[in-house]
Amino acid sequence: MTSTTTSPRVNGTSRLAAAGLLALAMMLTGCSTAVDVQQFIADAQSQAEAIDEDIQELEEQVTGVPAELQTQVTDAVASAQAATDEARTALDQAATAEDGAVVALEDAQVALEAASAEVRHVTEQARENGADQVADLLAQLQEQIDALRGETESAAG
Repeated sequence: MTSTTTSPRVNGTSRLAAAGLLALAMMLTGCSTAVDVQQFIADAQSQAEAIDEDIQELEEQVTGVPAELQTQVTDAVASAQAATDEARTALDQAATAEDGAVVALEDAQVALEAASAEVRHVTEQARENGADQVADLLAQLQEQIDALRGETESAAG
């Protein structure tokens, strides 16, 4: 009989210990995930800064291309800048764990994808018009946009 009355206590204690270990494991996993998310955010913010530099360089080079192409490049650069700004705002929200950060990051991904498609199209136009230096800069910008989109996706988790 003693084993019957002791057994529920041992089971109860074992269950409590197992639940405690599970809770501890979940907290530790949550901490590493938060650290990972913060790293993704930092990487994405660095990527956004790189895009700003590419945009600045493009703005300096665009003056030497035909007017129609110049307009397309300017529009593509404006789209890239707007998408980057949206991503930066979403990353700031995610960094402070604001409500709606995941939705903002997902919206930024859509904007970045659209900007990337526009930049890709204008890159082709620049190559067709013999503006290889501008096309190379646009291709570099597109790579940066795609990388930022990937980073925002990782940050959205």
